[in-house]
Amino acid sequence: MNDNAVNLDQVLDYRSEYAPYVRNAKISGGQMTGICPFHDDRNASLSVDLKTGKWHCFAEDIGGNYIDFYAKINGIDTKEAYRQICESHHIEMPDRRDEERTRRSFSLKQYAFSKHLPEDWLRNFCHISDDREKDGTVYMKIPYLKEDGTLSTFRKRFANKEFRWRYGSAGKIVLYGEWQLPQIRKAGYVCLVEGESDSQSMWQMGISCLGVPGASMFKAGMADCLQDLKVYIHQEPDQGGETFLRKVTQGLIDGGFIGKVYKFSCSTIGGIKDPSDLYMKYGREDAGQKVRKLLMAAKEIDLSRPEDAIPEAVSGAPVNLRQPEGWIYSDKGISRIDEKTYSPVLVCRTPIILTQRLKSLETGEEKIEIAFKRDGEWKTAIFPRSTIFTARAVTVLADLGCTVTSENAKQLVRFLSALEAENIDVIQKSDSTSTFGWQPGNRFIPGHDEGITLDIDPSQRGMAAAYCRAGSLEGWIETMRPHRERDKFRFILAASFAAPLLRIIQQRIFFVYNWGSSKGGKTAGLKAALSAWGDPERLMVNFNATQVGLERTAAFFCDLPLGIDERQLAGKNQDALEKIVYMISSGTGKIRGAKGGGLQTTRQWRTVALATGEEPINTETSQTGVSTRVLEIYGGPFDSEQQAAMMHQESMENFGWAGPEFVRHLFSVTEKSILEKYDEMHKYVNSIAKGKSGSHIAGIAAVALADAMVDTWIFKGESGEEETEEAGTEEEKRRSIRINEASWERAEEMAAVILKGQIDSERSDVNENAVQYITDWIMSNSNCFGENTPGPCYGDLSADRSTAWVYPSILNSSLEKAGFSPRKTLRYMQDNGIIRTDADGKHLAVVKRFNGTRPRMIEIHLRNALKEDAPKEDIGSGFQDAPEDLQKELPF
Repeated sequence: MNDNAVNLDQVLDYRSEYAPYVRNAKISGGQMTGICPFHDDRNASLSVDLKTGKWHCFAEDIGGNYIDFYAKINGIDTKEAYRQICESHHIEMPDRRDEERTRRSFSLKQYAFSKHLPEDWLRNFCHISDDREKDGTVYMKIPYLKEDGTLSTFRKRFANKEFRWRYGSAGKIVLYGEWQLPQIRKAGYVCLVEGESDSQSMWQMGISCLGVPGASMFKAGMADCLQDLKVYIHQEPDQGGETFLRKVTQGLIDGGFIGKVYKFSCSTIGGIKDPSDLYMKYGREDAGQKVRKLLMAAKEIDLSRPEDAIPEAVSGAPVNLRQPEGWIYSDKGISRIDEKTYSPVLVCRTPIILTQRLKSLETGEEKIEIAFKRDGEWKTAIFPRSTIFTARAVTVLADLGCTVTSENAKQLVRFLSALEAENIDVIQKSDSTSTFGWQPGNRFIPGHDEGITLDIDPSQRGMAAAYCRAGSLEGWIETMRPHRERDKFRFILAASFAAPLLRIIQQRIFFVYNWGSSKGGKTAGLKAALSAWGDPERLMVNFNATQVGLERTAAFFCDLPLGIDERQLAGKNQDALEKIVYMISSGTGKIRGAKGGGLQTTRQWRTVALATGEEPINTETSQTGVSTRVLEIYGGPFDSEQQAAMMHQESMENFGWAGPEFVRHLFSVTEKSILEKYDEMHKYVNSIAKGKSGSHIAGIAAVALADAMVDTWIFKGESGEEETEEAGTEEEKRRSIRINEASWERAEEMAAVILKGQIDSERSDVNENAVQYITDWIMSNSNCFGENTPGPCYGDLSADRSTAWVYPSILNSSLEKAGFSPRKTLRYMQDNGIIRTDADGKHLAVVKRFNGTRPRMIEIHLRNALKEDAPKEDIGSGFQDAPEDLQKELPF
């Protein structure tokens, strides 16, 4: 049926009307299909309903009724098309003015009949009357009276639900029914519904009620008259109902409403739309009882959380958002509302919503977290705002499974922009970070990360997921307890807890390297240590990795222990291995340029690296910095292979509990008291070191302190030390760390054992090793020194073998081949009086007469090289000028 004065459906044969214009037309049942005449096409994209005359082209997404088709095919407007159609079919057109008045007129009698309401009651109680426009059109006059009964404004109602407010009215729009406020206050509650007819039906049912004239017309000022009342908001089951609930809720918030607010819906009763439909279906008494039951079961709305009032648009969505005007999102996807037909047009088959605004704690950059439903499951992803709100960039969502293409990307971006604007108060703003460990605001990941979202690259999700839990804390304690009697195991386990302590005690990063023959349980010990924080197998990395990969892993774990297994996988490249040690120990990543110019954010971390291998990391040629950064523990941490095998299994049954529990205790005490305990432990370790292994004292003290804390907090409970008089405020005293005396003493014993092992295995300085190598090399190749040597000549040697002169190129080549730095070694020898330089000190080689020439050679005083306590010489003098007691023959 067409919306015209003449019912064309009963006059026209649509088959014969469309046939001349539709090529390759085929008819099946009441449907015609064929090639659309409005564009070049080879496919049958046009469909016509032969009963109603409505047509649609699926290629161009256009359509309408036969009048629209006729107008478009002839290039005229629809009024002229309608006139020509009627003329060609000899249809008499009625007087438009009479028809218009008849069509628009609407009386109180008609209204009362349509709503099943008493006409006299509407006239007397609701003050409704009939009135006429100047052209004679009848309308129903609906007055809006203020609380004192005076007229504020009125609304005109015509046919087809056409409403108009009184033009030129000085009065303002108020809630419909305000003249009943005295009776409403006695009832103590009020229902807010949309429109006059719902209000009138509620009054007929005996329900205290006021009407809001439109879905979006509730204003903050209207909340004043509702104070001290319980407010029940009725929500209709459509987008308008959602808008009504949102606008009323926001108006109450903005108006400072302090009472309780609830929501209810008649749609829960057999699909009823609103109170008017309920009243007409069930009658006054039954409908009233049903409404009262709905009010008793109404859901309270927390005005401090307006998102609670938003209905669920897609099942299982992470957050419920309001529908932006002109758009609909649901399980079916995202659709826009066509402005002409008011029907939804599908834009994207995948429901995509915004869930969080994320501000990076490291860079301050803001990103958006999206959620989308695919294959029945909700998934999330985080992107920069420039990706989500740019049509060209948003197509990246297609890689995640979203049905986004270059064709619908622009529409999708418009929807997401409208969605954010409509829900700016609902979409939560959170902090984000790309690292684990300590975070601003006294927070820590994992376990203590309230208000923080982990924003990481997809490649890191596997590692992030490793910080999980299995079993129980009690199970983990029982697994670890018997093995802690062995100092090596105890130290490695405590080292994993020392990692988050480093920031508090301001100590540098160090390695705990457990090495020795296979089957010693080194990997099992590493797994035990990592199990305090998560799944140990997934947390472990190995040395078969690039320096960049280990750098990013260290930065990602940040304040958590970094477990690196199997040193032997690094192969024979000692230089690369030492670079890894330096890089991790530095705590700062490489400075890199950004693609768009400038620099990338430099990565930083502060960790304890736990590593294993079958060979030592340090060699004779290792730089001294390597040995100072590495605590080497030789030998397996278990007494037997059986114990190690059991740990491999048991560490996978209970994990992820002890680390977060340890951090929880850290939050309960002051950093000042932790520092004081660290200073105490450091003084103890330093006192028993007696000047040796100085570079390792800080690391051993840190691990020993962690062990004492873990023993008190996790393995023995919090009985603490006996109360002593402490300085500071009452708060500082209350939050001061207390450690069991037995736990402290056991930690000291462990520290002493580990320190002894470091002293016993302490290597000499690399420069001293280089000097020793040079003396050994000279004496083992003495036949290559002197004039007229039978083989290659390396230089000259004094008769008493106390001084050697070596060609610089020969000496440099030998040092490099042995893995030493020639420049560094020679400078060390110069500073310690082992070589003589020229008078001005610029040249490390001196001029010497040899084999009838005067070449430059390195002059090495072998006695100074071998005698550690030898007095330093005057750099300008030769060895012959040294005291006589140093000129004795060397014991070669």
